[in-house]
Amino acid sequence: MKFIIIKLLLLACLPSSATAQAKDNETDGFQLLRGEKELNVEMGFSPIQPTFLSGRKEYDTSGRKLLATSFHFGRVIGTKRGVTYEYMFEVSPFAVALNNEVRNKDFVSATQTPNISPTKRRTSYGAGFQPAVFKFTFMPKKRVKPFARVGAGMIFFNDNFPTSDATKYNFTGEFGGGVQFHTSRKRALNVGYKYFHISNFNTSRANPGYNANVVYVGYSLFR
Repeated sequence: MKFIIIKLLLLACLPSSATAQAKDNETDGFQLLRGEKELNVEMGFSPIQPTFLSGRKEYDTSGRKLLATSFHFGRVIGTKRGVTYEYMFEVSPFAVALNNEVRNKDFVSATQTPNISPTKRRTSYGAGFQPAVFKFTFMPKKRVKPFARVGAGMIFFNDNFPTSDATKYNFTGEFGGGVQFHTSRKRALNVGYKYFHISNFNTSRANPGYNANVVYVGYSLFR
């Protein structure tokens, strides 16, 4: 009789135990493990320029808009104290600077061509890379995770950017964050914002600098 009662109690405990285990698996299932790799494609657009952190501007860089497509190749360093650390290498094969200010070839001088502006606006194209990108993912076990990201690199345009007396090549820096939503263990959607800075570090006679409010969406694959 005692054996039967014990057996019934064990059977009664099995469903709750299985449910708890399933719940634990579901909770832990979205945490990225050390050494896992991430391939991410991202599209960003900057409709307006930020006014904070800019300070007093010597050059007028208003009116420009920036659009870029980027690929990130990441590797998870590990997780410590509720934060997953990841190193990423970013390549931007396609960047567009709308309303960029370039030299007007029709302009000769203020006396010879007084009715022609020395500069004009047009679309410029470029590409870049950021070899130093670091991502910090919080609440790593959750399906929906906030993250922060910082990075630095270079970008090249076919015209001087962001003004006609600047340079075609510039250094870049960014910081920002967003939210990552896992559609499955190996796939995720990303939405975020980054403060994107472009500067030639005074390698030219003019260093206008350019700051952009970039909003982006992305898709990630993990393996």
